[in-house]
Amino acid sequence: MRHQARVHAIQALYQSELIESKASGPVERFLEHSELPEKMQDFTRELAVGTLHNRKYIDRRIRRSLDNWRLNRLSVVIRNILRLGVYEMCFGPEISHRIVINESVELCKDFVDDDSHGLVNRVLQKVWDQHQEYIAGKTKGEKNVPAEPTAAVSKSPSEQAPSTSAPDKDSEASAL
Repeated sequence: MRHQARVHAIQALYQSELIESKASGPVERFLEHSELPEKMQDFTRELAVGTLHNRKYIDRRIRRSLDNWRLNRLSVVIRNILRLGVYEMCFGPEISHRIVINESVELCKDFVDDDSHGLVNRVLQKVWDQHQEYIAGKTKGEKNVPAEPTAAVSKSPSEQAPSTSAPDKDSEASAL
């Protein structure tokens, strides 16, 4: 169920980007026309709206982690798979980063027929490593740790400041 919700979140993010909207309205319209069960709609909404609300922060993290690529040169699908992965690792429900990266790779395989899953894997792992360095520096009280932005004010409880814990669950079953 969660994988399907991620698939729909990518579709909603794709649609939002094509119409150049950073607001949640297109996501709501997308969900209105879907025939998803309520729980799946809620999770899809949380992922898509959370990603949109934190897009500036997320894009900055992706840019820092791309080697020899520019964000705008990536396909719309790959860009949004990366955004969704970064959202889940930094702001989303407490799910192991390994599960998020694996899900993102699977989304690549679902939507893209080339070797982009390797790029997605590398970039998300690099984002995770940088996030952990930030958390470690913050907990040690280092003064040279750059400030992480807080999430935009939102209605969803998962849209909060980047997670400071490093959950390491091997299963998502308890997350829903």
